[in-house]
Amino acid sequence: MLRALSGLFACVLLSGAPAGLDPHRDPSLLKPGLFLYAAPGLRETRFAETVVLLIEHGPGGSMGLVVNRPTEIPLHRALDEVEEARGSELPVYWGGPVQPEAVLALVRTSRAGPAAKPVLPGVHLTGDLADVRAALAGKDPRGGLRVYSGYAGWTAGQLPDEVRAGVWVLDRADAASIFAPSAAGLWPRVHLILDRLQVRRRPAPGTTPAPWSS
Repeated sequence: MLRALSGLFACVLLSGAPAGLDPHRDPSLLKPGLFLYAAPGLRETRFAETVVLLIEHGPGGSMGLVVNRPTEIPLHRALDEVEEARGSELPVYWGGPVQPEAVLALVRTSRAGPAAKPVLPGVHLTGDLADVRAALAGKDPRGGLRVYSGYAGWTAGQLPDEVRAGVWVLDRADAASIFAPSAAGLWPRVHLILDRLQVRRRPAPGTTPAPWSS
């Protein structure tokens, strides 16, 4: 059984990067609530074709969850002591290589418990099994709960350096994508983002593309 941890929100991140970069490539725009799309051709096999939801970002480092890697482990096996999980075929997702024994969850609710941390409007990160139980007991567990084994972590300055190097492509995250019935179509969106980048590199004279960072 995976071990639930509730104190995993102490990670956080870094300073910015040079101004004038495209917002999808600008490390100064890193903040919680963004998707990090692994760049096509990434050689780091653990993160190839992944999408990471950035959870924490501050002077000390970064933390995120890989949101498009479901495992073959059903929730009822991972949380075998949780009555509400019995019979649930929801998959556990691989959240990243750090502390793989840890259980973290994203819940889609406006009434998360006090231990939950807001990431997006209506989306909370939690390590509290009470929040997981509440989501499982709700009307639509499949549309309101994702459980992750482990997480992705970066030391101070590491993630901005990777963004500068072109390892990650930044874009806004949204709840509908996180809780979509299938995660298969999420990473391929990076090609659409990169296509938009090509267009933005050729702005009309006297115009400046407005970033989505505000």
